Amino acid sequence: MAARWIGVVWRRSCSGSAATGQATEAIRKPAIWERLKNGKMAVWTKSLLHDYAAACKDIAVGAKERPGKAAFYLSLLAGAGVCSSKAPTEDSFQSCLLEASSSLLLLSPWTRSRRSDQHVQNLMDLRNQGRVLHLDLFLFSIVYEAPYDPNCDLYPAHCPHLQPRWSHFPSWVLDIGFFGRWWLLRTKMEDFDVNEEEFAVLPAHMRNISWNDLHSQENEKLFQCKFQPITVPEEQTE
Repeated sequence: MAARWIGVVWRRSCSGSAATGQATEAIRKPAIWERLKNGKMAVWTKSLLHDYAAACKDIAVGAKERPGKAAFYLSLLAGAGVCSSKAPTEDSFQSCLLEASSSLLLLSPWTRSRRSDQHVQNLMDLRNQGRVLHLDLFLFSIVYEAPYDPNCDLYPAHCPHLQPRWSHFPSWVLDIGFFGRWWLLRTKMEDFDVNEEEFAVLPAHMRNISWNDLHSQENEKLFQCKFQPITVPEEQTE
């Protein structure tokens, strides 16, 4: 009998505590939600969204009033996005440099251009020393010559009083990458298989040949003459 009364009292106390807990949770949840809804973070988020909505509305109204100006700005943004997506990376420069070096190595020293060879050899020496660094400037990229390797632990490399000035930075630039190309390397590699020193003894008017000179009627006649049979005089045959 006593055990039954103890069980009844225990069940009632458990049910009462559960009801009290549910009531407390029911009271606590609205209070927490109200605090989050009216807190500083919620007010700041609402104001930020309101400002963005007002700005977008002003942009739409301005585009309707001045469609030409809006199209101009949109074209500028689109062009900036395309240039940014095509800005060459450091791996692209390394690949172009190795390709240029391989193309020069396939030629003999008497055939390759001295200008192209000196430029590529200088870049390869700096690359092997770890002094070629890449800088991404959003619309284009540049590679420049660093005075020391970033991993160098020499005293002049870390002393702030011995560091070169940023006013000399334009002289450090090795190449400029824009729209997927490295323009200085591309310029230096033009006619890399022509040795300019071979034509140094020629007159000035014969050093530069245009496409009109290559496709003239006189050259066409000379080209056809090489297919004609050679006639040998009888005096030379005897």
